[in-house]
Amino acid sequence: MRGLAIYGALIAILYGTGGVPVLRSLWFPLLYAIFLIPIPESVIDTLTQPVKLMISQAALATLSVFGYPVASSGVSIYIGQFELLIAAACAGLNSLISLTAIGIFYAYLQHRASWIYTAALVAVIFPIAIFANFMRVLTLVLVTYHFGEATAQDFLHEAAGLFMFAVALLTIFAIDTAARAALRRRSARHD
Repeated sequence: MRGLAIYGALIAILYGTGGVPVLRSLWFPLLYAIFLIPIPESVIDTLTQPVKLMISQAALATLSVFGYPVASSGVSIYIGQFELLIAAACAGLNSLISLTAIGIFYAYLQHRASWIYTAALVAVIFPIAIFANFMRVLTLVLVTYHFGEATAQDFLHEAAGLFMFAVALLTIFAIDTAARAALRRRSARHD
């Protein structure tokens, strides 16, 4: 809450010293500064619980199709003799916030004039972040089953998260590149 109060005070000070013209000229840095405000744990828990359940069920269904001895109870996945807990980090909220921050900055740099295009690009971030975290969970469950818990919880746990984040970020860039090419072709046909 203090972060939100400081943010509000900053806007009030800028408005008080320079009015609407100052706020209008600083709109992007002010909007972007929202990402600096930490989200309370209670909000994180509330937001991530449904996503953790969805990822857990999707991993269970996927692994069952391939004949793995897997079961789940809430956000816990049981595979063989191992139990894995889907933590808040695996729900993708941190990835979603980071990808959204990077995506908005990228869209601002690439497409300053087009709010609609920027909003569309930001809208694809959520499913990409969820899928990347699903793949991370699936990878860690399989590594745990085949190589043991120590291997999955060691360096590989962080590496899998970083790798999936990089893949998600590259996916956003690829979608933007493909969308821009499609828009250029469409524009060329109408000319």
